[in-house]
Amino acid sequence: MLLGAVWPKAIVFDASGTILDDLYVVWRANSEAYESLGLRGIETLEEFRRKFRLPVPTFHEENGVPPELIRAVDQKFREFYPRYSAQVRILPEVEVVLEELGRRGILLGVASNIPTSFLKEHLRNFEIENHFRAIVGQEDCEEQKPSPRPILTALRKLGVKPPDALYVGDMEEDILAGRRARVKTCAIAREESYHPRWKLERQNPDYLISNLRELLDICSTA
Repeated sequence: MLLGAVWPKAIVFDASGTILDDLYVVWRANSEAYESLGLRGIETLEEFRRKFRLPVPTFHEENGVPPELIRAVDQKFREFYPRYSAQVRILPEVEVVLEELGRRGILLGVASNIPTSFLKEHLRNFEIENHFRAIVGQEDCEEQKPSPRPILTALRKLGVKPPDALYVGDMEEDILAGRRARVKTCAIAREESYHPRWKLERQNPDYLISNLRELLDICSTA
């Protein structure tokens, strides 16, 4: 790396559990989707957090949803999600961190498995949409994490190559997707994360943090 070169040139963020506190909302919408189709609901938030994985259809299959009902569960999720979406919160330090990263000239993007309309609505509501030059939601990509495709799609929109980028997420599949995209990976482990610290540690991310403010140190010393 040349002296004075900026690294990373871009940071791509996951959304759920990384910049948005939506764990409760996603749990309730999924559980009600199950129950509306005569399936056993996911009784507790702890059970949901323990079992949840990506891609979402795989999670449904492992949770006992018959293959022929996977699409119906997704449709019901989209129906029930808006009932709870007002309870989604932005994580406390997000806006300050995004502003500082932007001030440093680092390009920012989002690569999420959240339905695109829900994702953009949250970013607008919390007035952070303008920080991101690339926003990739569920409908913007044929494949979902742990495929690298969402991250690579965001990087293509940003005009940045994988070695010059960092991906930040809170699930094992985020780290797998980042590794497959050949970017540096940063796992964030906090109370609002979908996966606990021990799950993230076993994926050996390049960085492991508990607050997004730590990104400012990573960027200044990389």
